[in-house]
Amino acid sequence: MYGRMKLLGIGKGRTFASFLSLALLAAIPARALEERIVVAPGQTAVREAAPGVSVVAKDVAPTFGDWVVDGASLRSGFRGAPEYVLANSLYEADATTDLLLPFDDQAMGDAAARWTRAEGEGPSLDSRRAILGGGAASFSGPESALVLRPGPTALFASASRFRDFSIEFWLYPANAENGEAIVMWQSIRKSGNEALPQRLSCLIAAGRLSWTFSGFFVPPGGSFRGAGAFPRNVDITLTAKSPLIPRSWSHHLLRFDGDTGLLEYLVDGVPEAMTYVTSTGHEGGTVFEPAIGGASPLVIGPDYTGLLDEFRVERSFVSAPKLHPYGRDGALVLTPIVDLGYTHSRLLGIDAESKSPGTTGIDFSYRIADEASAWRLDSPAWIPLRPGEELPDTALGRFVQLRAELYADGTGSLTPSLSSVTFRFEPDPPPPPPSKILAIPHDGSIELRWTRVPVEDLGGYLVFYGDNPGEYFGKGALEGDSPVDAGDNLSMTLTGLTNGRLYFFAIASYDKPGSRAAGGIPTARAGATSVEVAARPSRTSQ
Repeated sequence: MYGRMKLLGIGKGRTFASFLSLALLAAIPARALEERIVVAPGQTAVREAAPGVSVVAKDVAPTFGDWVVDGASLRSGFRGAPEYVLANSLYEADATTDLLLPFDDQAMGDAAARWTRAEGEGPSLDSRRAILGGGAASFSGPESALVLRPGPTALFASASRFRDFSIEFWLYPANAENGEAIVMWQSIRKSGNEALPQRLSCLIAAGRLSWTFSGFFVPPGGSFRGAGAFPRNVDITLTAKSPLIPRSWSHHLLRFDGDTGLLEYLVDGVPEAMTYVTSTGHEGGTVFEPAIGGASPLVIGPDYTGLLDEFRVERSFVSAPKLHPYGRDGALVLTPIVDLGYTHSRLLGIDAESKSPGTTGIDFSYRIADEASAWRLDSPAWIPLRPGEELPDTALGRFVQLRAELYADGTGSLTPSLSSVTFRFEPDPPPPPPSKILAIPHDGSIELRWTRVPVEDLGGYLVFYGDNPGEYFGKGALEGDSPVDAGDNLSMTLTGLTNGRLYFFAIASYDKPGSRAAGGIPTARAGATSVEVAARPSRTSQ
């Protein structure tokens, strides 16, 4: 019922009250019937009136299902309220992953399940300043070192030989002081009767990160005996050109190509230092290979103050590291299906509390229908919209849902956010019942009269009858079983009734848009029934 209610009066005359009511209704603003339903992640949907319309309290609004997300995650937004953002572009452990420490929980275990954490205090979890995922490891000196022991399938297991490998992590130093140790591994490798020390370390020197390998690489076959031009021991140091910036995140990647012998160190994806681990020290010589002696712990943060995140060791040469928090594929967020209460309700618009910093973006679309049980992800079709704009008159239905597609900026450094969605609509309830009913008994019949319902889209009236109070399943009237369609008449006489039997009656209105189905029952919606009246047909009735 989108038109204004109009007072038609009773009979041909109009009372003063009718004209007074008509004047009052004409003074109602066009959007006075507007209602709003607000949905927000982690909160119950609420129904509220439009601004300027007083309400006593907000009501819980019915919804179906939950938020559906793909590629998005929740975070605390303004004043701690949850909001959907793009999920971080995180690594997942696969067959080539040797060690993966996401640092998303206090357990700080290896997601690849090849290393075990030794007992000890270890770093704490910092959820607020993490660059990726739900947390980062916070180190505060030697007592917070993280000690990991290799399992039998780890690259650093006893007597292990391998070719390609990569080590990468995100670093957030508090001060970047000289001598701070980020990574340390030491062991002993036997060569004949000799015990040769081995060492892999990553330290801060002169404000820059420096990698050192000592006795880590050996010529093919694992022995220097008879190697001729091969050096007795291989010591390698790679130092970054760019200094570390305290209290700032940077990505570090060390990678080795077992085919060419290239050992390369990159900071934020930019090569900083390189060498060839070959017999000549240049490309084209005999390639040396990593050789592990005894199984020894890998220590992360043995003497370091700051944060570290997403520590990973791969059994491959990582050519395309993830250098930004967010990917380019976007994310999908669907609200729960919202019930507007009545079919044919007019959806006026949809507002979204969202932010799109920089060149990030959100594409919005919606769907609405009177029935939602058969809805699928892409069926019915989604209709694009701009939040805040008025929707066309064809946006009608009872059930509505919003779809939001979130996209990062061009660098993958920024994410949009979605905090809440407001559905603005005008409900279309069925017409109310007549306010007054009169039942007049006759011989074998009952005459019913009622007042007109003053609504613009009134289609007609249904007459309910039965022989028990509140149970209108009557049969036997020549006009038909209950309910009987009276059309738009204001009276009806039910004949063929049994004299002496007490009958109970109620009237309901139905709206105009519906067509009539076979059997005389309109397909349009009927509203609530009126107050009940009773009468008993009798041969002595006039």
